Amino acid sequence: MPAAMAVPREDDQGASKDGKDGAEPWPLWKLMLMALPQLSVQVLWCFIGPNSASYMRHLGMGNSLATLNNVAGPITGFFTGPIVGAMSDSLTSSFGRRRPVILAGLLSTWVAGMLFASSEHFLPKGQAVYFAAPMYWIMDVTINILQTPHRALVADLASEDQQLPMQVVFVFMMAIGNFLAFSIMKAFNPPVDHMFQLMLGICALNTFCVGVQFMVAREKPLRRDPNAPKESACAPIMDVIGAVKASPKLLYHLAGVQCLVWIGNTAWNLYAGQ
Repeated sequence: MPAAMAVPREDDQGASKDGKDGAEPWPLWKLMLMALPQLSVQVLWCFIGPNSASYMRHLGMGNSLATLNNVAGPITGFFTGPIVGAMSDSLTSSFGRRRPVILAGLLSTWVAGMLFASSEHFLPKGQAVYFAAPMYWIMDVTINILQTPHRALVADLASEDQQLPMQVVFVFMMAIGNFLAFSIMKAFNPPVDHMFQLMLGICALNTFCVGVQFMVAREKPLRRDPNAPKESACAPIMDVIGAVKASPKLLYHLAGVQCLVWIGNTAWNLYAGQ
């Protein structure tokens, strides 16, 4: 476990590490605003998912390889999510544990997304695919960095009674994001001919939603115990491995069910419109 603790300040009024004890609960509407970036992240996933293979074919990649390149999302998410989550848990920035990671993910997604979507504009068509393909993997990493702390930020600030309603809110945000993404793509037909414009608009939407989240959220910095031993750079990875080993069998069962659900979701979201 990370050897860190939240040191209360004078204005904390006796709040504990998670900010829930001794403090008034956050209004539900503020927590909902903090969950808003989940909507824009889902728009981003639903945009690049169905269009990535088509865009690669548009740049000159073969059909089989263009389809195989879609494994970037699941593979990068499998490793990035837990590692970023563990690193965020032990982050001691004065801006909090979650917001610095979200900001880093947003900025890197802007860079990777715009480079991916504009590759055909600054490279010849036969060469653009060799730049866009690895950039697609990098972009998937940056999106996972962006989305990982959103639920954790809300969970940190919500009271015990608010945890379940906020999980429902996150699901609702994802559903609206799906609807919005496919509605946007209908306005640009075919989407692969307008990748730059669409990526620009969707990145701007994510910036707006994160801006709203940052205006509402207030985190208490996590401060390391000066007497605690120093952690190695691999500590977050070892924390994830330890948590997996200590998990009950029921969690493995649920993970298997979730895996099957996402196999179906991925097959439908990526290829239903092709």
